[in-house]
Amino acid sequence: MERVSLRRMTDGDLRAADELRRLAGWNQTLEDWRRLLWLEPRGCFVAEQEGGVVGTVTTTTYGQTLAWIGMMLVHPEHQRRGIGTQLMREALDYLRDRGVACVKLDATPAGRPLYEKLGFVPESTLTRWQQPSSSRIQTLDPAAAAARELTDADWEAVDDIDRAAFGASRACLLRSLAHDSRAVLVWPAQGRVIGWGMVRPGANADYLGPLVCSSDEGLLSLVLALLGKAGSHSVIWDVPDKNESAKATAQRFGFAPLRPLTRMRLGPEIVAGDRQNSFAIADPAVG
Repeated sequence: MERVSLRRMTDGDLRAADELRRLAGWNQTLEDWRRLLWLEPRGCFVAEQEGGVVGTVTTTTYGQTLAWIGMMLVHPEHQRRGIGTQLMREALDYLRDRGVACVKLDATPAGRPLYEKLGFVPESTLTRWQQPSSSRIQTLDPAAAAARELTDADWEAVDDIDRAAFGASRACLLRSLAHDSRAVLVWPAQGRVIGWGMVRPGANADYLGPLVCSSDEGLLSLVLALLGKAGSHSVIWDVPDKNESAKATAQRFGFAPLRPLTRMRLGPEIVAGDRQNSFAIADPAVG
């Protein structure tokens, strides 16, 4: 096991952390790192060696019921030397001290063996889909989309919809994501809101999600309208595999499968959520 020192992440570490993200080819931005540190300033950690950051991990808590682990990164030259295990144990110790009952994460194929060794079990699967910038397909009349921009008056309904789908309240996260998004839309444009979604800039492509709706018609309308807000940018969309409507819609709009993710859990399944109405996650780092 390689000798490193572990400590809490600070603002001064963010550019070094983002370099690890770049080396891994992930899509988060520097603003995403700042958000994670803002949400959980005592629960984000770095592994340091000779004054340089060689590994990171973040946690995000949703009350004491649920927490998420994300941004588990180790510099390519320091991998397979136990640094990831040390970082994960540090994060889990922090969450245990917080009294969190259930810890989840979205694992890449490379990371899954480490999480299994620490006791995480598979819960469900997702697939990252991507629509190239040259493949923007308009299959519906934009005028018929019937989605509109979110207003402050919509947040109560959006929070209720998201809590039911995700299984826990994440109001602070959603408002922060909305601040950095290209668009946050609700559906329908008139009457009671039953669906919503956002699209925001990423390091490599725009990111579609979260997106929650109890109507397939609303799903189509929201995706069409959100893709319009992405303009000519490539878009990625992390789709729960059990949601057949989401997969069919991704195919309809010219998305292609990119890579798998496995949602994993440590602790009892006390936060299930409504997976049928969840068409896109917020980010693998936060759920």
